[in-house]
Amino acid sequence: MRIRPRPPSRALPILALLATAFSIVPLAYADGDKGTGKKKHDEDSSSATGKSGSSSDYRKACDTGNGKYAARDFPGAIEQYRKAIELSPKLPLAFYLLGEAQLAAGSMTEADAAWTRAAAESEDDAVLHARVLFVIADLRERQLKWDDARAAWQAYLDWANRNPKANAFPTSAQSRQQVIDSMKKQDKDYEVVRRRIEETKSGNVFTDLSKSPPAGH
Repeated sequence: MRIRPRPPSRALPILALLATAFSIVPLAYADGDKGTGKKKHDEDSSSATGKSGSSSDYRKACDTGNGKYAARDFPGAIEQYRKAIELSPKLPLAFYLLGEAQLAAGSMTEADAAWTRAAAESEDDAVLHARVLFVIADLRERQLKWDDARAAWQAYLDWANRNPKANAFPTSAQSRQQVIDSMKKQDKDYEVVRRRIEETKSGNVFTDLSKSPPAGH
C-alpha cells in the first residue's frame, strides 16, 4: 500500500497572510529598496490604472476579496480579485490572491494559471515572489507531479538563497525535496509489485504455492 504525503503546510496561514496582504502592496508603490519593485510597479501602476482606475481602487478590490475569502465566500473573493486585476493587470498581488481563492474553491487548474501569472509579474518583489514560488511548489505536490514539484522547490530554494530578505524558508524546500525523493522511490517500488501482479494474473508467473504449477512450469 502506497502512502501519499500530506500536502505541505503553508509557511504562513492564508488568513494571516490576507490580514497582512497590504504590508506588501505599499512596497509596490513606495519603497525604493532593491527587490520591492518600485520602478517597475510605479511604471505599471501609472499605465495600467490610468484609464480604468487607481491604486486605491485596486487595494479596495483586494481588501474586499480578502474579507470574502475570510468568510469562505470564495466565488465572491474570486470576483473581487478579478476586478483588481482588471484595474491593474501588471500588479502581481491580486493574481496571487486569486490563486489562493481558486484553490480554496477546488480548482487547481485555475489556481495554477493565476500563480503562473503572479510569478511572471512579481520578480521585482522578492517577498511576494518567494511566496508565489512556495505555493506553486505546493500545488505541484497536490497534483502528484513529483518531478515538477521537486524542480519547483528547487526554484524556491534558489530564490531564497539569492534573496536573504525574502522571508523564505529554505529548510522547508529541502525537507519537501526529501519527501518527494521518497515518494518517487515508493512509486518505483510499487510499479515492480504491480507488474508482478499483472504477470501472475495473466499466467506468466506462478506464485500460488497452494496449487500445482501449470504445465510447462
